[in-house]
Amino acid sequence: MLVASFVLALIGGGVDLVISSLIPEPLIQAQAANEADASLFTLVFIVLIGLVATVCTLAAYYGLFVFKPWAPRIAVIGTLLSLLLWPAFGANVYSGWSFALIELSNLIWGATIAAVYLSPLKEKFVAPR
Repeated sequence: MLVASFVLALIGGGVDLVISSLIPEPLIQAQAANEADASLFTLVFIVLIGLVATVCTLAAYYGLFVFKPWAPRIAVIGTLLSLLLWPAFGANVYSGWSFALIELSNLIWGATIAAVYLSPLKEKFVAPR
C-alpha cells in the first residue's frame, strides 16, 4: 500500500507536466495568473509548511515501511500539515488523469494510516520494551 500510494502520487503529480495537452491552454494561463497574484506571505507560508510536511511525509513513508514506532504519529502530522497548505494554494487546475491518480494515492495513504491505527498491524509499531 505504501509503495502504491507513493508511486501514484509521483505519477499523478507529473502526468500534467509530461503530457501538457491534457489541460487546455486557457486554463494553464489562468493558473499562471492566479499564481502570479500570490502574496509574499503566502509563498513563504507554502514553502515553510510545505517543506516540513514533505520531510514528515517522506520520513513517515520510510518509518511505516520498516515499522518504526514513531512513524504513525509522523504520518498524521505530515498529513495534517499538508491539509493546511491547500487553502493557501488557492484555485488549481489538474487534468482528470492527474486528479484521479492523486486522489487514489490519497485514499491509499488514508487507508494505510487507518490500518496502522485500527488493525492488528498496529502491534508492529509498538516500541520494544
